[in-house]
Amino acid sequence: MATSLAVQLAQIRSHSTIALDLKAQKKAHSTSLLFDSHYAATQDYNTLYQLCQEGWQELCRLDNRFLGFAGNLFSEQSKLEDRTQMTAAQNENLNNVLENFMGLIGARLLLKSALKAIEWLVRRFRIHEYNTTCLILTFLPYHTSSMFSSLLTILPERRHPAFKFLQPYIQSSSNPSRHAIAYAAANNQDFFNALNTYTLRVCRCEQQYPALLSFWSSITSEAVSSMLDQSRLGRLELQKQHQEDVLRRVTPPLEEGLAMRLSPDLRVGCYMILAVLSSKTNLSEELLAAMMEMVVHSWKDATHAGLICLVVLTQQRHAMTLSNNIIEPVLAIEHLVDELVLLNDHYRVEKLVLGLILGILKRLGRTGDSDRILLIRLLLEANLMQPSLVTAALTPVLRLLQSTTSFHHQRDEFDTPSALVDLIACLSDSATVGPTIRSVIDEADTETRQIGFDILGGSLVWSRENPEDVQMHHITDTSNTAPFEDIVRRIPTQTAFEISLLSHSESYIFSSLLDAFLEAYQSPKNLYTFVELPVLRKSHASTEPFFFSFFVRVWCGPHPIPARVAALNVLAHYLSTEKIVADVQLLLPYLIHVLADSSSSVRRAATEVVIAMASFYDEVGTLCRESSALPVLGKGQSYGQGKESDRIPFHVVNTPVYAVRARLLPMLTGVSKTGQAAATTLLKPMLAVTISQSQGDIEMHCQRDHLDASQYVKCVLEIATPDDKESIKLLQECISTAQANTNRLVDVAVFRRLRSVWPHLKAQTQNTLGGIMLDLVLSDGRSHGATLRQKEALDTLHNVKLSVDTLQSFLQSCPNLADGGSRQGAKRRRTTSPSQVSEADIKRINLVLEVVESSVTNAHLPLLGKLSKIMADLQGYKQHSGIELHYLELLAMNTMRSILEQSACVKVERNEVRVDVLVDCIRNSTDPQVQHAALLLVSLLASIAPELILHDVMPIFTFMGPTVMKRTDDYSAYVVKRTMDSVIPRIMDSLRKRGKDPMSGVSELLLSFVAAFEHVPLDRRLTLFRSLVEMIGVDEFLFALLLLLHNKFLHSREALQFSIDLLNFYGVESQLQTADHYLATILDALSAKQTFSTHLLTRLPTKSSEEAVLDLLSHLILLLGDIRLVARMSQAFAQEENQVQILCPMISHITNQTLALSRRFPQSPTVNESCQKLLDILLSGLPMVDLVTMLQNLLDSADTETCLDALKVFEFRLGDRKIMPFSGQEACLTFLPKLCSVIEGSDCKTSRRVALACLDHIVERYGKKDIDAVVRATGTMVGSKCLGAESEEVRVTSLLCLSTVVEVVQDEFGPFIPRTLPKALVAISSRIEMGACSKHLHSATYSFFNALLLHTPWAIAGTHLDLLLKVSHGSANANLAEAFLAERRATLELVARQIESKECCAALERTWANAMAEGPEALKEQLLVLENVLGQLSKSSIGRQIPAFTRLLVKAFDLRRIQFCSRTEDSYEEKEVEEVEDASNVAAMALVVKVNDKIFRPVFAQLVEWAATSSAKARTHRQTTIYSFFLRFFEQFKSIVTNYAILIIEDAANILNKSVLTCEASRLLWIKVIKTLQACFKHDQDESGFWQSPSHFGLISQVLLNQIEQAGETSAAGEVIFAVTELAVVADSADHHKTVNRAVLQHMRSDIATVRLAAVMCQQSLTARLGEEWLALLPEMLPFISELQEDDDEKVERETLKWIKQSEEVLGESLAPMLQ
Repeated sequence: MATSLAVQLAQIRSHSTIALDLKAQKKAHSTSLLFDSHYAATQDYNTLYQLCQEGWQELCRLDNRFLGFAGNLFSEQSKLEDRTQMTAAQNENLNNVLENFMGLIGARLLLKSALKAIEWLVRRFRIHEYNTTCLILTFLPYHTSSMFSSLLTILPERRHPAFKFLQPYIQSSSNPSRHAIAYAAANNQDFFNALNTYTLRVCRCEQQYPALLSFWSSITSEAVSSMLDQSRLGRLELQKQHQEDVLRRVTPPLEEGLAMRLSPDLRVGCYMILAVLSSKTNLSEELLAAMMEMVVHSWKDATHAGLICLVVLTQQRHAMTLSNNIIEPVLAIEHLVDELVLLNDHYRVEKLVLGLILGILKRLGRTGDSDRILLIRLLLEANLMQPSLVTAALTPVLRLLQSTTSFHHQRDEFDTPSALVDLIACLSDSATVGPTIRSVIDEADTETRQIGFDILGGSLVWSRENPEDVQMHHITDTSNTAPFEDIVRRIPTQTAFEISLLSHSESYIFSSLLDAFLEAYQSPKNLYTFVELPVLRKSHASTEPFFFSFFVRVWCGPHPIPARVAALNVLAHYLSTEKIVADVQLLLPYLIHVLADSSSSVRRAATEVVIAMASFYDEVGTLCRESSALPVLGKGQSYGQGKESDRIPFHVVNTPVYAVRARLLPMLTGVSKTGQAAATTLLKPMLAVTISQSQGDIEMHCQRDHLDASQYVKCVLEIATPDDKESIKLLQECISTAQANTNRLVDVAVFRRLRSVWPHLKAQTQNTLGGIMLDLVLSDGRSHGATLRQKEALDTLHNVKLSVDTLQSFLQSCPNLADGGSRQGAKRRRTTSPSQVSEADIKRINLVLEVVESSVTNAHLPLLGKLSKIMADLQGYKQHSGIELHYLELLAMNTMRSILEQSACVKVERNEVRVDVLVDCIRNSTDPQVQHAALLLVSLLASIAPELILHDVMPIFTFMGPTVMKRTDDYSAYVVKRTMDSVIPRIMDSLRKRGKDPMSGVSELLLSFVAAFEHVPLDRRLTLFRSLVEMIGVDEFLFALLLLLHNKFLHSREALQFSIDLLNFYGVESQLQTADHYLATILDALSAKQTFSTHLLTRLPTKSSEEAVLDLLSHLILLLGDIRLVARMSQAFAQEENQVQILCPMISHITNQTLALSRRFPQSPTVNESCQKLLDILLSGLPMVDLVTMLQNLLDSADTETCLDALKVFEFRLGDRKIMPFSGQEACLTFLPKLCSVIEGSDCKTSRRVALACLDHIVERYGKKDIDAVVRATGTMVGSKCLGAESEEVRVTSLLCLSTVVEVVQDEFGPFIPRTLPKALVAISSRIEMGACSKHLHSATYSFFNALLLHTPWAIAGTHLDLLLKVSHGSANANLAEAFLAERRATLELVARQIESKECCAALERTWANAMAEGPEALKEQLLVLENVLGQLSKSSIGRQIPAFTRLLVKAFDLRRIQFCSRTEDSYEEKEVEEVEDASNVAAMALVVKVNDKIFRPVFAQLVEWAATSSAKARTHRQTTIYSFFLRFFEQFKSIVTNYAILIIEDAANILNKSVLTCEASRLLWIKVIKTLQACFKHDQDESGFWQSPSHFGLISQVLLNQIEQAGETSAAGEVIFAVTELAVVADSADHHKTVNRAVLQHMRSDIATVRLAAVMCQQSLTARLGEEWLALLPEMLPFISELQEDDDEKVERETLKWIKQSEEVLGESLAPMLQ
């Protein structure tokens, strides 16, 4: 385990930078974002600086802010900077500079120049190590691009925990998905904080860009949503706590983001997050209100998004009211109602609208300001709320009106009560709100209901019966007259000059009269007084217009409805009661105006006036005849001096009331064409005046009449009609004025009017106006007004339908960039560089192309030529200046494509489209969009006019490879697919029409795609090339593509696997056709006159280029060698019968071609081997019947090698274990004679072997169907060409085949056994004797033996069985592999099981000497056979054959004597003898378990006697073997056979008494006897106690105890001690214990120390086993113990002390007092 110091040193080492570690420095220097590490390692800093500085300089040209890094990051000094040598402060300053640079470059990260600049920071300043967080976050918005995966490869292993989610993508070098980033933001707080911190820092530095802000807002919104979803788990308290945690994490960055006024996109992102927060959490009212105030604070540039957020937040609130801090910013939004109507389609804005209305009403109640009354009306009429919420909004209106203290205070036009009355009256007439306001009034309290009824009912009605009696209905006269009288007193009694209040001069008395009238109209008395005022000159009303003009001004003005109704009633009363002596047609335009009023009360009152006028005209005569007799009232006086006309347009032009103008103008401009011309003529002065009028003047008049100024100007501009040249000229002059008009209202209206009348203008006028607007857009306008006019002009050009002539004139005005622009003369342009083209020229081309693109229709085909010329100019400019104008190219090509798409049936001339320019764009452009546009245009041309592109299209696909095809986005894939679909079929049609072989053209096309192979993304590669192949023809040219891929990527596994996948996508017929063409190409290349192969093979093989042919064949084999081809062929043959007629000729032709190719290289084994493999693949898929037929033909006509190949294919097919049809089985059986003839007639051993293998398969699978055929073929197998062959391989195959034949024919094989078995035995025995027996021969021979033993065991007997056993003996003694042992023993087990036991035992006995001579392994297997024989026999059978088995056991037990009595070089070692004895014991135990005591006891006694009666030397060895068996016998059967000990007690005692332990053989026998006695003592469990019997105990105890003295002198004392202990335990008698104890004690006084030591250790063992029972004899032991305590031998003394301690532990008391 590492020490703590080592761990600390390792940590220091991992964080340190060693300047002397050259290997580490080299690795750090080779880390690159743009270059391969091997190439990067070769670059020095000077070269790298030069390259990267170019990128930085390009950035400086795009943004001057990059110049600020010239003195630090990109200075010459930076090449010498080393961060490892800087101080902490210096590194901190450098980090700030780097982070500032990274924030600025993020917006341009997709540019190559930006990547070059970052490369310098990586290589020189190692920002990937020191500024990892900033670097990753800068690249993260582009996480789907290839550069992000490049970044991942250079990141250090130690990164901030915030980016641990990138680890899987770093390992796989793949791009992270958006889901993974959002998940990390939701679950990794460090990453969430890092992302927010980085984004806010970039925005603080004003370096924000759309890609970052959109990425941040989407990821953060999704992360917050996921956090809130996770917080909903658990108990309510836990959920609340989790939601509060989320709010604490999210709120700080939101507050900071919303406070940044210069970053509107950031604010929009914050609005999104706020919307998510409010919709997924239950926020408090206070928090929601605070959020809403955050939203509206400084939202000037993001009001639409902020309004959406505000709507969402409002919907989550329960409170209806909004604070003033929220209402004021919302009300400041321009066109607020339109915005809310637009949002209402997608969001519920009702709560926000209600809050705004309640807030406005609350303000009205406090301040009396009625400026927002119109807004309330618009909001209610916009139908943005449900009826219940509309009721909630209207109820406060009525309450506020009720709370007003008096209706009689001094009024002006913004009086709150009056404004509220007007509001209710107008709303009551609304179709959407009217029913609701009536129901609100009906449900209100009594007083409020009365006020509502008064308002809805008209409030004032003038009685006609008595002009002196003025009545008021619905309103009680409770007013105070004092204010009215004060106002009247201030009014003069007459006017000095005014005779009409409709003149355009300012009236000094109208305001005083209006104040008096507004005080008087509610009181009949005061109203009567007012009408009779001298200043009104009521008596002169028929001759002067003053009286009438006053009331006209009142009812046409923005006054309360009751006041306007009162004015109309006064005039109606006058007309019906007074005598009129003048024509009052002056009133008609104003009555028309008031009849269109929104208030029904006003309209009813106006109707009364009209009725009165009608009565007047009835009295004086009809209007047509009599009015001319009456003077016209106010003629020449109403609008000032000299203005006279009786036509309504005249009144519209001259009236000072703009509300009348605005209402009557649409009526006049909307009349029929005939009347419109006259009206336009009369209204034209008004148009000219309005155009020249200042905006302030218009707004002042419109504000006075409560009109929308823009709507009014729009009405006036409608005077201009397309048929009226003068009015159109006025508009033209307005937009062509050199200086911008300060009247923005007129500017906007003029352009809008032009857009509306544009379709009806003449072509010349359109051209003129179009040119003026184009110049206006391109003019250098710097004022706000000029900018507005340019915007409107641009909108007009984009939104009107421009004619072809206009667009052609626009295109004609574009400068020629290749000649240096259009602002120079021809001579000047010839000497001017194209790089000096002005910005204005590019701007003009840009604008023209944008306009043309937006105006394209199918009629614009003539524009193609000019657009093509512009494209050529752009290409020429790029070639001369090196500047690419991508956007302009895109505009031109998109426009051309739009024209062609809409003109699909029109023929396109060659001079109209320059395909070479498009090809240059595809080849040279660096912008993907330009390449896409050019490809789409080419594809469209291919569909419409293929003859235009055929000569130039071939290079297109070559250029597409490293550019368009390389990209991974879906749009690039779409472009490639569409280009291929359009272009390639036309190319193929053209090639076929030429009438020649199209291979040259197709190969050129295929080469383009092959060159792009590596660039095509993996996920789209197969689809792309499949489309290509299917377009050019799968059966015709798929082989060409495969050949070209192989030639291009000779050793590429990727290309090979792709080719295999592509080929396997198509059917069997196509694959075989491809193989046929493939081989034909090779043969064509080998011919003297090559044809199509010259286009496909880069290395043309000749008759000597064996390597090239071998390479092509190997490739074809790999293509066809996939198992899917064979499976498909089999499936096709099985399912469709007609496939046989189609595929078999193809396979036959391919076979012939393969054989022909093989014959081209007769001396090349590698080529022939490849041809053989190819044949294997082709023939393996044929049906068996067809394969057999083809094989018979081949075997009759082909050479040896071909026959061999065919037979190998046949063998492989036969090895397939699938069920074969009956016809196939019959074909195989009929093929047997042919195979036999091949065997007999061939001298090739390989052919014979393969033929035999085929025979084996056929016999095994189908032989039982025709036994006779198999028997006939057997004769060939046992002949000299097979079993008697010299080749071992042939003999092996023959034996295996004969094994199969035996299994099939069984007894029918009998006649062949005399010819086969001896040959097999002789063959293997001879090989064994030579020591060259192979595994295959051994396995095959024993397989044959096994078959014979299983199916014809009767044939294995006598000599044959002896030979089999002897062969096995030799095999066992040959030291063969372990696999041979298993095969041999399996056969011997069959011998024991299948051969009769008597015959088997006799054979074992006959071959025993041979087995012993061969070695111990042979003997062990011999005994194994005996064991197996005993194991399968019954007890009775064994009883009848016990003598034979006994003889075999005696032979086995006599091995030791034979081997050790007379030793030779071949004698066994002791270990080998012991192994054989173990096998003998196993066999003997197999016999014991199968016999009873009656049978076995004589055998047991016989064995004891047989061993004991031998000579002295032989007796020792035999007894050793016998006692090893007795030991196993007693250990295995335990107490069952204890009484057998009576048969060996005397013999054992004699052996122990006579043993000489210094003799190795005697000592081994002594140990065997001791262990046998141990086992016998140990397992004595008889109730009578065999060894407790004094007769038995006495025979062995003294002899055994005497062995302590003999064993003490040797190392065998332990065995004796264990035996004595077991005897004492089993004796279990005090007398026997005393006998044992006395004998042991006597040995403790021996003169030999080892004997004394053995005696002490024996006492220890006895004490341990018998415990207190044994220590009962302690008194006898004490004297001996005392003596031994002072023994001369240290070991004896030490062991005695141990014995004493052991005894004390048993007794529980000390022996010290006893030993004193």
